[in-house]
Amino acid sequence: MTQDLSARLRRVEQQIRAFRELHSSELQLILDELTDISKQLDEEKAAEAAAAPPADPKEFDPADPAASSPKRAKWLAEQERKAAPKSRRELLFRERDETK
Repeated sequence: MTQDLSARLRRVEQQIRAFRELHSSELQLILDELTDISKQLDEEKAAEAAAAPPADPKEFDPADPAASSPKRAKWLAEQERKAAPKSRRELLFRERDETK
């Protein structure tokens, strides 16, 4: 009986080793494929970034009907005003003037 049990244990051990080797090679194939896909995506992003001009909010797409709207022009002017450097007086006393 112990010899039969010993043979079964060796068989199970052999099966587990084969299973481990099979799945490790499969996992490596999957990891290699994922690496290839991520490299391809990075290359596509780099190509798109090189081909596309930088986005400037002042430039607008002629196909966009809202690009030349008065609200957008007002918003762009407000953004420019916010980005402009301010003096201390403007910084400190502007809020008081606006609340009146």
